[in-house]
Amino acid sequence: MKPNAILFVDIDDAKIPHYNYREAHFIAAKQMGMKCLTAALESRRHTERLFADSDAVFYLESLTQEALQRLITTLQQSYTLSAIFCHAGHASASGQIGYTVAKICQQLKLPHASPTSVTTCNNKFLMRQALQKHGIRSIRHALCHTKEELRLQADRVGYPLIAKPPFGAGSAFIKKCHDWAELQTHYDTFTAHYTHSIYIDFMGDTQEYTTLEGKRHISIPGQSLLLEEYLDGIEGTVECVMSQHKVHPVLINEKLILTEKENTVLENLLICPPVSFSPAEQEQIRDYAIACIKAVGLNNAIAHLEFRMTGDGPIVIEINPRLGGLFVNSAFRDIAKLDPYQLYLSILLQKQDIDTQISFAQQQAASIKQHYSMLAIYPEKSGHFQGIENIEHMKNHPNVIECIPQPAGYYINAKTEEHYLLKCWAKVDNSSGAHALHQEMLEHVKPIIVPIP
Repeated sequence: MKPNAILFVDIDDAKIPHYNYREAHFIAAKQMGMKCLTAALESRRHTERLFADSDAVFYLESLTQEALQRLITTLQQSYTLSAIFCHAGHASASGQIGYTVAKICQQLKLPHASPTSVTTCNNKFLMRQALQKHGIRSIRHALCHTKEELRLQADRVGYPLIAKPPFGAGSAFIKKCHDWAELQTHYDTFTAHYTHSIYIDFMGDTQEYTTLEGKRHISIPGQSLLLEEYLDGIEGTVECVMSQHKVHPVLINEKLILTEKENTVLENLLICPPVSFSPAEQEQIRDYAIACIKAVGLNNAIAHLEFRMTGDGPIVIEINPRLGGLFVNSAFRDIAKLDPYQLYLSILLQKQDIDTQISFAQQQAASIKQHYSMLAIYPEKSGHFQGIENIEHMKNHPNVIECIPQPAGYYINAKTEEHYLLKCWAKVDNSSGAHALHQEMLEHVKPIIVPIP
């Protein structure tokens, strides 16, 4: 009898892994009695971490749909492949791996989010188009490919505005611009430093598409920039779980401190459950999140939806077709009493009563009295990161549940992307307690960064 197995397609070849995604899902899979297989490029440099938790690793010349299908045909001779997945928000030189894996699952009739929905979520311009098509509340926006287009469209969108890559991650090259001079400078920085970003893979490949009005676009990474109307209001996230037919908005996080840096926007402090949204507003947020998820067509997935609560109600910023970062996994665990990795595998494996389980978790999260907070320290300057001074203050703090530093010994760019030098997950009584703990962290814990001449 062939053993049941899952296959993860891994394209994260960064010196410091961008996410702990394969590893956490493999832990959950092994607890379910599954074999864990990994597919990766044979040109991969950092191979040791693949072998640390994979039952078998398979190298391919490319990660195209055809190459992966050949591998899967071979694997099916020895394994019963129950699920195939990847980090759906990550692209590579092979293209958008989230789309490719979704196409393969579609052909094999394995549960997975649709290829179109994954592409729509990953591209913020396509997401706006989908909302517009379905009449969901959104904002003025424009996709630009030249400075001339930027200047013309910025006047139409109106200042202040947000300028960012349409397909990206890590808050790379995001800026609030108040006038043409700021926007022009930001665009120059984006085009000049794009190839040096650690998040370059996340920005996708060249894509062609047509707007609802019939305008043709060719989106080019490192050249195309999305302009969006700036939103006033409190920012938050909705952590959603989608089964085959139902959308569950399980958690709402509120962002207590956001820092707008030179070419990036950083999340310093979050709290869950939220403290600024009334019960009626939280219901409005959940209903709006469901409408947005349905508009982009996402199912069989976990999604991280970011929004701002404006005078007109919540308006979406982005929809990520994967589990949120920072400590969203811990929020699922401690607030909703769900293991998000086991949950996602259960969705892909079509376990029975999954909607009942998620609905119960949502009720648990809605009734919880304890507040939790995500805290982060970011670099104030670029340079060689050598570690954290007095990190024990937070590791030993009675309120802190988890405390994770970034690995030392690497160069970090503080101007154009986010770097969690230290992130903590903690119990707090309220927003004042969260702010006090964050301030205590800033006062006692010091990153060591040596500037490079």
